[in-house]
Amino acid sequence: MKNSDELKKLSRNYLETLTSSGLIDLAEEYGIDFPDDLNRRFIISELLEVAKEIEASQNFEETIQVVEEVQFEQAELPTSYNETYIDVVLRNPVSLFVFWDFNEGQFRTLVESKTPLHLQICFFDEEEDQTPSDSFEIQLDYETREQYILIPGGKKIIRVDLIQESNNALDSVLAVSSKIKIPSGSEELINFIPGANYKIKPILEISGIKTILKNHYNNYRQSFN
Repeated sequence: MKNSDELKKLSRNYLETLTSSGLIDLAEEYGIDFPDDLNRRFIISELLEVAKEIEASQNFEETIQVVEEVQFEQAELPTSYNETYIDVVLRNPVSLFVFWDFNEGQFRTLVESKTPLHLQICFFDEEEDQTPSDSFEIQLDYETREQYILIPGGKKIIRVDLIQESNNALDSVLAVSSKIKIPSGSEELINFIPGANYKIKPILEISGIKTILKNHYNNYRQSFN
């Protein structure tokens, strides 16, 4: 209400009814100083500028109020996209995060047949290589959809396959991740042994790598010979 009353008091029609001394008094009320002999038209124009600023401020406050009153519904992400896939994210030079999902019909068949599943962790020397130079397996249960994997030292390129095991024929590959190049680093990381308490250079210890190796070993018991 105060802004509305101020705008009425600062309208051109009202200002034109005031005497020059009245205009100066009003200008002083808004912190504007003028000489007594200043042209009244100039004083009116300055007061009209003040009115524009008040109006702009009023419109801004109303806009903020409208935005604050808007209610947004929080969307929930689906637990599954009904697609069989696997993907990998390199957390750091020594560990990998793997996540996957299944087509609903395919997953139902796997559960009913009690088909064993595992991850095949494949390592390659070159990006274009088709046959892994080394690999190891991690057994899965049906409910798991993610896995942290500690990468053996000295590996260059990694790919993770989601495998359906078979007793009568070759295992079936359900999904294959993209290949990820593992950054080359210190010789200490290349030759690390998970779970072992060994010394590393202070500059590497600052990175937290020693804690990463220890926590991974304690939480997942993944080790290498």
